[in-house]
Amino acid sequence: MFAGFAKLDSNKPGTQPGLAIVEIGGANSCFLDRILAGVGCRQYDIVDTNAYGLSLLEPRTRADNRVRLHQKSVLGLEMEAAADIVFSVGLVEHFDRAHTREALLAHFDVLRPGGAAIITFPTPTLLYRVTRGLAEMIGVWQFPDERPLKPPEVLDAVRERGEVLQLKTLWPLILTQGIVVVRKHEGTRLEPLRGREGIVTTSTP
Repeated sequence: MFAGFAKLDSNKPGTQPGLAIVEIGGANSCFLDRILAGVGCRQYDIVDTNAYGLSLLEPRTRADNRVRLHQKSVLGLEMEAAADIVFSVGLVEHFDRAHTREALLAHFDVLRPGGAAIITFPTPTLLYRVTRGLAEMIGVWQFPDERPLKPPEVLDAVRERGEVLQLKTLWPLILTQGIVVVRKHEGTRLEPLRGREGIVTTSTP
């Protein structure tokens, strides 16, 4: 999927080579190495509130000037970014309805016009409900604040900022996940991402 967007982006006149990517909720990211190895990437920003998780990631990225780490919340997110791709996995479902909407829209605040947001979220299919119910029954469920989202809740928010390119359910995960890909509406381009500054710490709401 990232490679497909890289190909599209490379065809745009005046576009800098390589993608600028923002991963939100990516402390100690399990995606970073595969993306850097498999996709032409000029900048990779990772955003999370978890200082410990970011500290685990810092030694892995210290020598790579493409990577910046930000200790920030997705709620009230402020970054100088105009990324080609912004993505999150397992993030937006950990809020109440109002804050889930805010978290969804925050993806577009750091995305360039025409760029793509890729967002996954658990969705309450029968398979999800049965699997989670059994896990709760035997005391092994570890995500009490996880709120599985029905697709209309997600779509109502993201359609304010972009065109939905794809929506699907990932059944093989058992705890079924939805994934939505949205192209941001065209408009004024933001300033490009700046160079590496290490871990950028800011106050969170």
